[in-house]
Amino acid sequence: MLPLGHMKASVSQAPPDSSDPTLSVLDQLLLDLAMARGIDEVMAVVRRNARGLTGADGISFILRDNGRCYYADEDAVAPLWKGQRFPMDSCISGWAMRHGEVVVIEDIDEDERIPHEAYRPTFVRSLVMVPVRQDDPVAAIGAYWAHRHRPAPEVIRALRRIANSAAVAMTNIALVNSLSAALEEAERAKDAVILAMASLAETRDNETANHVRRTQHYLRVLAEAARERGLFTEELDDATLDLLFKSAPLHDIGKVGIPDSILLKPGRLDDDERATMQTHAELGRIAIADAERHLGGSSSFLRLAKEIAHTHHERWDGTGYPQGLAGQAIPLSGRLMAIADVYDALVTKRVYKEAMTHDEAVAVVIGERGRQFDPQLVDIFREIAPRFGEIHARFADGH
Repeated sequence: MLPLGHMKASVSQAPPDSSDPTLSVLDQLLLDLAMARGIDEVMAVVRRNARGLTGADGISFILRDNGRCYYADEDAVAPLWKGQRFPMDSCISGWAMRHGEVVVIEDIDEDERIPHEAYRPTFVRSLVMVPVRQDDPVAAIGAYWAHRHRPAPEVIRALRRIANSAAVAMTNIALVNSLSAALEEAERAKDAVILAMASLAETRDNETANHVRRTQHYLRVLAEAARERGLFTEELDDATLDLLFKSAPLHDIGKVGIPDSILLKPGRLDDDERATMQTHAELGRIAIADAERHLGGSSSFLRLAKEIAHTHHERWDGTGYPQGLAGQAIPLSGRLMAIADVYDALVTKRVYKEAMTHDEAVAVVIGERGRQFDPQLVDIFREIAPRFGEIHARFADGH
């Protein structure tokens, strides 16, 4: 066996773009472990490299699994115990993990800790077992030889360094997974709050919860189609598309502040009632701004939600409400939601009107090009209008 510092770097079998000819084989292995993103990758790095590094005839990676030793991976001249589980107190890997100590056995026949029935069918005559993490080990790495052998001190040191690096990698992976799970849980909680708030507005209105789902999807397909055609590409990156979809349900949150006598009126509103109804855009902005203050600052999600709630009733020609914004002074999020919201209102039955057909609604939206709606977005809507029809059918009321 070559001295560790003089082994060729090719033994590590690392991908060419991650290897460095100035690194020793052991250094490259430790670097690969540090870059591992999962337990399987940690084990694969050990499996591919440790035999060549130590001159062993076999390498096993054993995981501590609910009081048992799980022989999860191996590389050996003949099969060992891959895929098998043994009680912690009946195998040498369990002894190493329970005691947190390195085990060196020159002759397995002379050590009473060895379960001879398990070893008799194998080639193993000598071994080193190294716990992965000395305090409360989570795994072990075993190196095996087919002849009576006492490995050199530098080999044992190398195995300990591999085990220590594997322990750090596994700890980091566990931390990342824990953080990811916490972030996913926070994201699910945020989505639940959004839907709850949106549902609160919808349950006080004559509209249905499916209106929320439909307008979400209308907005997304319109925004995606705009980006695919080279429009608003800087504003519509992947993160913004996701935030638009998630914040869209809050577009009518301000309706919570509208009196029932107006919100639930089974007929058309008079001028005074319409003026009161139109305050829901400003009420929505105020509600979301209050949320920002309670959270101690804004976020991309709340900024978009506030924009949509406040501006989706503005008109391209400047005759909308609540601010009378015109053209590109209207935020893109509001211009997108304006088309989504109006299309859905047109094709949905209300107590005071019948639903239009899809084709009739498309004609109305196109007719408002440059007046109520952004002309570029209307041109895109014309191209993808069948997708709006598909979304309406998929989330039809009563489904």
